[in-house]
Amino acid sequence: MVTNLSQFNYPPASVLVLYLQRGKAEAHMGEVKSALDVHLSSTDRGASTLQQVMAHNEVSLLLSPYAYEVLHGLRRLLEIQTRQGWSLTRIREQVLKVAATLSVHAPRITVHLGDAADKWWRTLLKGLPGLTPLA
Repeated sequence: MVTNLSQFNYPPASVLVLYLQRGKAEAHMGEVKSALDVHLSSTDRGASTLQQVMAHNEVSLLLSPYAYEVLHGLRRLLEIQTRQGWSLTRIREQVLKVAATLSVHAPRITVHLGDAADKWWRTLLKGLPGLTPLA
């Protein structure tokens, strides 16, 4: 391992710990970038003003951490329920990409999930207090 850290201030074991933490953080950032797939515009392409493009980019960047937190929460919940590891991409592909319709009848909103959701949503709902599957 090559580093510019002083061996007097950072013994080899400490340097290794620092680099392992950095590698883990970079892996998380890569996972976020691939799972959320945030696209920022660098030009107005004639359809919007530059201020509108910048505002759109700002909103996208501000919403990304919230989206990550929701995905990470679902991942942790499914890991606890299934006792297996889940990537953010797997959550998106197998749990969230399912057909659904919403029914709104005051004071309740009912989500009707398609048949493809049966595999993981029942498991997921068992870990969410207050949300129960209807027959």
